[in-house]
Amino acid sequence: MTFDIVALCREQPGPGAMLAAMRAAGPELRVNTIDEAQLIQLYHEDGRLMMTTEGARLVQVRGEVRRLLGFDEDVPHPVWWVETRAPGGDPEAEAAARRFTQALVTTSGGVSWSTR
Repeated sequence: MTFDIVALCREQPGPGAMLAAMRAAGPELRVNTIDEAQLIQLYHEDGRLMMTTEGARLVQVRGEVRRLLGFDEDVPHPVWWVETRAPGGDPEAEAAARRFTQALVTTSGGVSWSTR
């Protein structure tokens, strides 16, 4: 099972915010993009997949975050949803995904939600 974490951003995270968050995840990690799916993958130097993140999606429907996540925190509205997944059972990958999301939320404002 994967570790899932979502950045719920007040402002749309631009390329600079995404790049800074990738550096925060681990400056030694290698980047791969899958443009047609708007995915960014970060790999450990040994070739292990550390995390995959999706492009930001604007959520404009009030209460949608609560409905989807059961999340009761103070969520910005509208909100930019950036979902990241790390392979399950890999604490190093989970930590990288957490660092990425925290950096994104710090830069763009908002809160995060995770499966643990």
